[in-house]
Amino acid sequence: MTFLFKSKRAGAIPSAIFFTIFFTLLSIIGSLYLAIGIGNPVNKATDSLIASQSFKHDAGTYFVTKALETAKGDERKVLTEKGPAISQTITAFLGNPIFHSELNQISDTAYHYYTSGTKVPQSIDVKPLANLALLGLVAVDPQFAQLKKELDKIKPIDLKPQNNGPDAASVKSDLTLVVLLLLLLSLLTLFLYLLFAKKGKSAARTVAYILLGDGLLLLIINIVAKSIVNNQATKATETLAREAIPIAASPLLSPLFSLGLFEVIVALILYGVTYLKRVNVKSQG
Repeated sequence: MTFLFKSKRAGAIPSAIFFTIFFTLLSIIGSLYLAIGIGNPVNKATDSLIASQSFKHDAGTYFVTKALETAKGDERKVLTEKGPAISQTITAFLGNPIFHSELNQISDTAYHYYTSGTKVPQSIDVKPLANLALLGLVAVDPQFAQLKKELDKIKPIDLKPQNNGPDAASVKSDLTLVVLLLLLLSLLTLFLYLLFAKKGKSAARTVAYILLGDGLLLLIINIVAKSIVNNQATKATETLAREAIPIAASPLLSPLFSLGLFEVIVALILYGVTYLKRVNVKSQG
């Protein structure tokens, strides 16, 4: 590629600066896009919670504890005598693949409704989930069958068009546009830098330094973000929420770590390749 490396400092320096700016923004906003712009972020959070055995166990215990706070008479007697079995049933229910599938379908319906920008009202029926949970409780004690009448009163959740503020569809569309624009600007400024750079080896090392800096920045942001999430979780009034918040946030923060680590590895490889080339040249001489 003889048209590259024109050795024009006046063009190389501004191009490198703008590439650094655009690529840094792309890395940060791109991580955000990977977290909430690709796939259903709610499912990512719930999948993480369901995958946590400790959370499912604690959720079962929490259910019994909260129910006992207001239970009276026969209800309290059942919860007291069969509390461990009820807790285990809730834990098993949360790990049930059918429950997981139904929950994801409900979440996907709501997510696609609001991100598609549709104006047609829609509803979600949550009775199947409630009835599935009831079956497990009835197996522990037949008295729970009395709850069927209350479950039958549950009405579908109505999904209505969002009329106030920016809607999810426009936010997702704008985020996608910003990522694409930053990607194009990064590629353009990278090309301009390579066009004006002095030589390939020094240019590759400069790009490696930029990648390394951006990668380390993402890793630092990931550490800080996790620290903030954990700090906020400690302020939650409910014990289960204090446990759930970091678990649910983990898959949403993971793109920062994954992309940051990837950039660091690519930077080290790119830098190492330039060094190996120099060694090879010396050995041939």
